[in-house]
Amino acid sequence: MLIFFLGVLLYSGYQLYSIYSEYQKGRSEYKRTSEEVVTKKEEKKEEKPAEKPAPVETAPIDVDFNKLLKKNSDVAGWIYCPDTVVNYPVMHGEDNELYLHHMVNKEYNFAGCIFEDYRNTRGQKDPATILYGHHMKDGSMFAMLHDYTDQKYYDKHPTMWYLTPTQNYRLDLIMGYVAGEKDPVYSLFETPKQMQDYLRSVKEKSTFKPKVTYDIDSLYNIIVLSTCAYEFQNARFLVIAVPIPIQ
Repeated sequence: MLIFFLGVLLYSGYQLYSIYSEYQKGRSEYKRTSEEVVTKKEEKKEEKPAEKPAPVETAPIDVDFNKLLKKNSDVAGWIYCPDTVVNYPVMHGEDNELYLHHMVNKEYNFAGCIFEDYRNTRGQKDPATILYGHHMKDGSMFAMLHDYTDQKYYDKHPTMWYLTPTQNYRLDLIMGYVAGEKDPVYSLFETPKQMQDYLRSVKEKSTFKPKVTYDIDSLYNIIVLSTCAYEFQNARFLVIAVPIPIQ
């Protein structure tokens, strides 16, 4: 009996070590990738000219996409949220399976990548572009999306940035809510009107009140950030963002 319990203990210890090792490997790989291709911009001190020119909005980071694309041509962009763990490359594969559990270097890792739905057209041309990411227990990937159930968290992080090789976007977050795995948003919608009708139907479910409000009828495309949730079986937590093109 003692040998049995020792065996169980050793096996449990091995399992915990394997999980920790997997998490650590993923964090190290993304940290290394970020250090190679991402440069944070320094905040410029305000000057006082006679007449101030209209400010040009830019993202708070620069990404070397030439270097990143040499690493993997499936790179679609980079998503960034200041003062959070979200600072990741975004992939676009031939299906939604590969990057579910593979990193940018295509090595297996349970954490996988943040990735666009393979059905989406690159360039945010569809009524809804979906970015998927795991809800990792160590808080990495898209685990922080669930923090948008708290208004105070939203107030500190109302904006993200999505940089791509051809265009950068400020993401104004306008809704967050729990949904099922078969929610209509995963259809991607065939027309902007379908997307607009959907937003009207879920607006009251939002867990936060946005700082910036938009006329839903004026929206022609959205970005949906999706991760697992645990309110019920196969639940998802979705954050809806309006992509605003910037330099």
